Amino acid sequence: MESKKSVVSSFDVDHITLKAGLYLRSVYTINEQYAVHSWDMRFRATMDHAPLGAEEVHTIEHLMAYHLRLDAEIGSSIVSFCPMGCKTGFYLSTMNDVSAEQIRSALARVYKCVFPLKSKEDIVGLNEVQCGNPGLFAIESTNFAMAQYMRALYTPEQAEQAGIGSIYNCVW
Repeated sequence: MESKKSVVSSFDVDHITLKAGLYLRSVYTINEQYAVHSWDMRFRATMDHAPLGAEEVHTIEHLMAYHLRLDAEIGSSIVSFCPMGCKTGFYLSTMNDVSAEQIRSALARVYKCVFPLKSKEDIVGLNEVQCGNPGLFAIESTNFAMAQYMRALYTPEQAEQAGIGSIYNCVW
């Protein structure tokens, strides 16, 4: 099947070879003034056919959308954090020339602060007033999915230096 150039930038990515990681997908310019960087946060390799569950997607969305915006280094540059329909990861949109290394560091800071989750109370905004489906969440499998993603971003040595060495030994 022949593929065509698309107006949807993620359709122009070769999903056959895409692995877990952090990728700059595109940069959009708005009003010839504002540059919005769209990042792929691939938690799972696309053709492994092992997507995140709806519970993990929902839990991670709540946590990252909230905590990344509070990050002292990149928080003010966050435009949006959204799940991918294929459930292999998330889209992160930023402004102000945020780098991959800054995002990776922010993710480590969030991980260190938030994980491991211990109960539903650890999930920000998971209530009937702030969420359309507060019963959709997971604790253990989200802890595992986040540790697995962080292992895609950090070697064991780098993880130790960042204070998140538990991603390799899963000691929570």
